[in-house]
Amino acid sequence: MNRRDFLAASTGVALSAAAAPAASPEGFRYRGYLGWITDLATEPDPRAPWPSMRLDGGLMKDYRQTYRLMKELGLQDLCVWGLYVSRAWPVDIKSSVPADRGRLVERLIDDAHAEGVRVVSGLGIYSWGFDEILKHKPHLMKGNRSAMCGSEEESWDWMRKVIDFVFERFPIDGVSMQSADQGRCTCEKCKRFTETEYHAQLNIRCADYIRSRWPKKVVAVSGWGMRFEDEANLPHLVELSKHIDYLIDVRDSSRRRDRTLRKKIIGSLQCAFGTLGGPQVEPPQHWARDRWFLPSIRRVGEHLEELYGEGGRACEWFYHILANPGCEISTWVAAKTLADPSTPWRRHLESSVERIYRVRNTAVRDGLCEAFLAAEDAYLRHVPDFCGTISMEPLLSSEPGPPVYLTKRLNAIQRAAYAADLKPVRARFEKLLADVPEKRRLRFILRSIGNVEKDLSA
Repeated sequence: MNRRDFLAASTGVALSAAAAPAASPEGFRYRGYLGWITDLATEPDPRAPWPSMRLDGGLMKDYRQTYRLMKELGLQDLCVWGLYVSRAWPVDIKSSVPADRGRLVERLIDDAHAEGVRVVSGLGIYSWGFDEILKHKPHLMKGNRSAMCGSEEESWDWMRKVIDFVFERFPIDGVSMQSADQGRCTCEKCKRFTETEYHAQLNIRCADYIRSRWPKKVVAVSGWGMRFEDEANLPHLVELSKHIDYLIDVRDSSRRRDRTLRKKIIGSLQCAFGTLGGPQVEPPQHWARDRWFLPSIRRVGEHLEELYGEGGRACEWFYHILANPGCEISTWVAAKTLADPSTPWRRHLESSVERIYRVRNTAVRDGLCEAFLAAEDAYLRHVPDFCGTISMEPLLSSEPGPPVYLTKRLNAIQRAAYAADLKPVRARFEKLLADVPEKRRLRFILRSIGNVEKDLSA
């Protein structure tokens, strides 16, 4: 059974079971699935520089299967980066999408719409994607080689051209904007503004332009660069909230200094507010899909329940490689919690295990649940409470890289403890192998754990 067959079997199991309950009317209003275009691929790109722009028949199949699962689990929006360009818009903008790729992207969007999934494009605001334009117009580059100056009106002319092309080239349903992926301009005019004020102004101008031309489209802001932890920035966030549908504090930074501030921010905004959803694996572009096993179920469930309790109604959950069972079960629990946060995350875990692994016996189901949670704790107990992605390998590379989630995030003592804790985790899954119908899936887990142990012993 190859990895693509594994994903197909996974989706088939999910869809052949009884239909999942409809999303609660009190669930999260915006439930996004966010990532680079190849980040959910069943097959890796072992020799492609990051970020890969591959879009072929295999990846199109992965997307169709993903759409069906999104519909089943209640994830509404596919927030995808990489539909148009990799790192640089060409100066003429329009040549960024060759005809053959354009047809594939159109089919990708049509397939999503057929399953009731909205396609929201990632959009860099003044930074990410402007390198070629800045080479052509170097006077717009002032203090940051990868960001246009926000105080130059000509920068807005280029930003508007990009927005026009983004909405006119493909039938997208909206945009998720990031104005700080490559930082900001630091010239004398721009540095008069605080980080949050600067980014809010750029995003407001873009949002208002989009609203004026495409009033029914989703407009969201992923708040990289904004200082949510500083209450003095609240007026800028409130003003921004008047112009957009939802605002994402990616790393849940509003609670960094004062854990009560997030609730105050949520109560002050005029749009929905959310996060990335808790700790989660960043999809490794180059690795074989059985090299890691790192669920984040409990921490994600607790994060989303608490966020919802404080009034949060948005999330951009990161793409996960569903061919990896740890990423798969985390995504199921996250999606179910977003759609129905009134049901405890533990119950969502149980129902997900029952359906994915076709388990009918309560004791076996509970044993599987505990095994997944033990695998999560084995690693994440060494990582402070946080919201964001865990890089498995170096992001900027063109070949499979070392396991930096082990070598950089954990020290030697923690790695030894993780290795020791994985032994009883592996024993839990081995003990369940005889009683779980989805034996191939359990063997995949055991192989993944074995590969983690090899990395730990290297």
